[in-house]
Amino acid sequence: MENHVKTILNFIRYHYFPHMCGAALLVLCAGAVLSFRNLDAAGAAKVMEQYGVLAGILLLTPLFVPESDMEIWQLEASRYFPMWKLYLGRQLPAVCMLAAVVSILILRLLAGGSVFPVGLLWRGAFCEALFLGGIGCFAAAVTNQVVLGYMVSILYYAANMGMANRLWKFGLFPVCRGDEGTWPWLLGAAVFLVAGGIWLRERMRRAAVLN
Repeated sequence: MENHVKTILNFIRYHYFPHMCGAALLVLCAGAVLSFRNLDAAGAAKVMEQYGVLAGILLLTPLFVPESDMEIWQLEASRYFPMWKLYLGRQLPAVCMLAAVVSILILRLLAGGSVFPVGLLWRGAFCEALFLGGIGCFAAAVTNQVVLGYMVSILYYAANMGMANRLWKFGLFPVCRGDEGTWPWLLGAAVFLVAGGIWLRERMRRAAVLN
């Protein structure tokens, strides 16, 4: 258990810290590009769903960053310790920080005098951010390239600007579109994508060991 915690802390220190800084910068710069003052429900939804959810891409996509280095991948693949436990351990701080980012932005809206359904918007933005991050995470697992994971999730985000209504339950900006009931679908898809990425990497590890 102690070694597992140490491994996660090393991941945060040497690989994940720049992504955490990116999420922090997203929060710090929000006031420079967006208004948080005296917004109604629609305005607050735009802030959270078109800006705040980008934190999901920054925080969840780089789950497999260390393994893009072949030497690290071969070392970790040779260990007896299951890699899915390692990946789940990395996922926990990412999800916690994402929840913190969403909460901070919600609090900024409230401090600015905006009026909106807090629980509904927090839930919708959090699930949407998880879904976007899950897309990036899965793409990175398939390609072994974190940059491609970022590109795929950003392309999906951009595509939703004009066709979110055509993507059934998986369209983004649900609160803005008045379709608040899609959050279980987005949450379920996020879990499926992250779990699928972890499963795929575990299969790749076993194949590497056998070879």
